[in-house]
Amino acid sequence: MKARLILAHVLAILITAVLPAAPRQLTHYPLTVLDDAGNPVVLAAAPVRIASQTLTTDEILLSLVDTSRIIAVTTFAIDNQISNVTDLAAAIPHKLTQNVETIISLRPDLVMVANWSDPGPVKQMRDAGLAVYLMASGVSVPSIEEKIQRLAMMTDEQDKGRQIVAGMENRLAAVSEKVSRISPEKRARVMDYATWGSAEGKGSSWDEIVRQAGLVDAVAGLAPDEWGQVPLSKEKVLQIDPDLLVLPGWVFGDPGGASAFLSRFTRDPAFRSLAAVKNNKVLMMPEKLKSTTSQYIASAVEWLAEKAYPELFR
Repeated sequence: MKARLILAHVLAILITAVLPAAPRQLTHYPLTVLDDAGNPVVLAAAPVRIASQTLTTDEILLSLVDTSRIIAVTTFAIDNQISNVTDLAAAIPHKLTQNVETIISLRPDLVMVANWSDPGPVKQMRDAGLAVYLMASGVSVPSIEEKIQRLAMMTDEQDKGRQIVAGMENRLAAVSEKVSRISPEKRARVMDYATWGSAEGKGSSWDEIVRQAGLVDAVAGLAPDEWGQVPLSKEKVLQIDPDLLVLPGWVFGDPGGASAFLSRFTRDPAFRSLAAVKNNKVLMMPEKLKSTTSQYIASAVEWLAEKAYPELFR
């Protein structure tokens, strides 16, 4: 009898070891959350049919939940010029612009849209009984981390959310340690410059990338317009004379537009006296890094810091 009991105990241990652990549900449903526009969104259960209609939520969700739980992403998600998740997005069955009829027909249990979305289609989706969450883009590392953690809580993926945030923190800390060797007065001044003649101002995600990379935003002292842009004449660019100039790596609807703009800029006689031009420090930054407002902002910080201070990354 004793031998049988021991054998049964050993078998129980072996069976426990080989069986997959039951998933831990850390979020309690039904769950009511407020979206970034202050609207209550009710989730009856952990969402398993998610439609993402912003590139930011594409990038976060494809790293946060199993792809089987995502039924739609944006068309941008499969464009490797602007998306950091093209490989993951390829497996998602639907790539959509915000087509209300199609989204409703898919019967998602969570739809993620931008907080600036047209209220008409949003109302249509809500009237059809869909849970629609309006999300603002994070423009700082803490705000991006908050977005990730909020989505992790809503999808019952808190552990994975913490892993993503920890990964960001570790990479940013590594950059910070390297650039800390450069005294504040010797830090490079950088400015981005768009095809329409403006730079992103203080408080933008670009400004955050610059700060995290250990550089100085050359236009931080200038007031941005209502779109967060600082309009710059040629004379103003010459006056600012940054150490680094970052030009677009992608122009919407024009595959060769970024390269053509770089050529025009560096050959323009008006800009030949700029330090960045003379020192070959006019760069095209990949748009998927420069414009990201997801966890991939860590990649953008690494890219810019390495271009500014290559000697620290050898």
